[in-house]
Amino acid sequence: MKNYCLITCFLLFFAIDKAQAQKNLVTNGGFEDGLYGWNNNGARVTPWDLKSGKHSCAIVAPNASNWIGIDQTIRIPKKAVSLECSAWIKTTNVIKGKDEWNGAIFTIEFLDVQDKKIGDGVNIARLAGDQDWTLSKQVLKIPAGAVSFRVLLAMGYASGTMLIDDVMVKMGTADEIAKS
Repeated sequence: MKNYCLITCFLLFFAIDKAQAQKNLVTNGGFEDGLYGWNNNGARVTPWDLKSGKHSCAIVAPNASNWIGIDQTIRIPKKAVSLECSAWIKTTNVIKGKDEWNGAIFTIEFLDVQDKKIGDGVNIARLAGDQDWTLSKQVLKIPAGAVSFRVLLAMGYASGTMLIDDVMVKMGTADEIAKS
């Protein structure tokens, strides 16, 4: 009987540990391997200002005439009903362009089997001005027909500096959707 209780406790501990340790779906979300895994349009890695680890990603836009950033497209796991998306972001002297959607942005776009966008992207953060390291986080319901999603971090027609670190997307649950 004593062995049965010991085995049960061990299995329960192992199951709880596994349930809490979900895998980050983003490749190289901490930028420790440079920009490996990211499509890059003008960003760079810096060791000088970061949230954790040895590097962060810096997007520096000298003017608001174009779009500078990084993105990564990721396949949605089969049993996922939602995604918990987060990133640490810091901004310095970000000045938005003429449109409301301009600024330092963190957006998730859902894609169908032909890589066409489903609906509008979901803005998790749209920042301007100066902001110290802040966690931007949101749980998103996966729309019908979505097979992948794109993580987009950019200076969208804005000038200034955006620093990004610890980008994370994990599978969420239906309960997490209800809470958000």
